[in-house]
Amino acid sequence: MTNPKRPDNIFFSDTFRKDYPGIYNELAAILSRHNIAAGILEGTYDYWCRDYMPVQVSRNEFVQFKYHPDYLKNLRRYETPTRVTVELAKRITGATVKISPLIADGGNFTFAGIEDEQGFTPVVIMTEKIFAENCTIAKENVIEELHALFPGYKLLFLPWDREDICGHTDGIVRYLGNNRLLVNLNVYPDDIAATMREILESCFEVIDLKLSSYSDDSWAYINMIQTDRVIIVPGLGLPYDVQALSQIKELFPDYEERVYQVQMSSVIKEYGGALNCLSWTFFK
Repeated sequence: MTNPKRPDNIFFSDTFRKDYPGIYNELAAILSRHNIAAGILEGTYDYWCRDYMPVQVSRNEFVQFKYHPDYLKNLRRYETPTRVTVELAKRITGATVKISPLIADGGNFTFAGIEDEQGFTPVVIMTEKIFAENCTIAKENVIEELHALFPGYKLLFLPWDREDICGHTDGIVRYLGNNRLLVNLNVYPDDIAATMREILESCFEVIDLKLSSYSDDSWAYINMIQTDRVIIVPGLGLPYDVQALSQIKELFPDYEERVYQVQMSSVIKEYGGALNCLSWTFFK
């Protein structure tokens, strides 16, 4: 894989459109303004399509992991079956979908890249929760399976803060291009944050999300929608919403006036997910 393409297709679960029509319509209107159609995933069991839909490896190849997270132990009715997600992905993309036996959420796969004199190396950043969820498989075998699924990728594993039950990286890091990452480490314990920073700085320039104050939900600003034409940042209804939006605009100057903010504190507070979690994006 060469320098990663920005996604040019975006889909939402039909359950999200039904239960939060106001937020959905605002998102769809912004996307439509930039000639992006918001597709709908029919027949899914909950809102969080990032986690249960296949993960894109290359233009014509996706991987479907087993969606069976421990945080849904008593809520299995919300697990969209693999047969549903694979059928949807094949019909929508026309691509190949490999099925992996590993348990993993799509929100724990954040993609980045390292550019140097040798060229471009794609990177996938995960937390070590992937080992906990696949505890019956030896760690080295999990890593071997991931290397087989993501050939040519460098794998980075961040420590998992057990207070964060999801253990996803899409609220921790966001790839900015040019060997840079935007990170949100201030909400983590000092020792975990320090280890995360050390691992990330071994490969990237790390830029902190700078706010005058942080809350337990500050991670949501990084959990944004990004397509090839538009960025939409979650709003928390807090005074420092504008600080997060301003910094993100500065970090993505090529988007010019195409960075927006949509208020969605009700969803974030109730469910612990934001815009990246609510969307399934891919490039063609």
